[in-house]
Amino acid sequence: MATVAYCLLIFFALIGVVAGVYLLVMLLARPKARGRFVVVIPPETPEDDVAALLCAARLRVGLMGDLCRSEVVALDCGMDERGRLRCEALCREMDYTLLLKPEQLPEYLAMNNEQ
Repeated sequence: MATVAYCLLIFFALIGVVAGVYLLVMLLARPKARGRFVVVIPPETPEDDVAALLCAARLRVGLMGDLCRSEVVALDCGMDERGRLRCEALCREMDYTLLLKPEQLPEYLAMNNEQ
């Protein structure tokens, strides 16, 4: 029984060390400037895939340790109406996530680079 307890203790200690190293690397490797993660959504993308693409992009930004300093910009390149409505709803639910048309992107980037 003591062997099992020691194995569990070592296992959880290793998980703690790995998590600590991960956090340290994410803090050191994080860029200083605010970044953007642009997801281009092709016109033929099904509605469910639009949601998956947006959630996956947001998760990637979170795994990079940069949730509050970055944002995900979904670029609507001709989505169907249902996909666009679902994407807009997801953008409202998730912080730092927005949906833009291709013609809005240069203006948005120029406006945010001035800050």
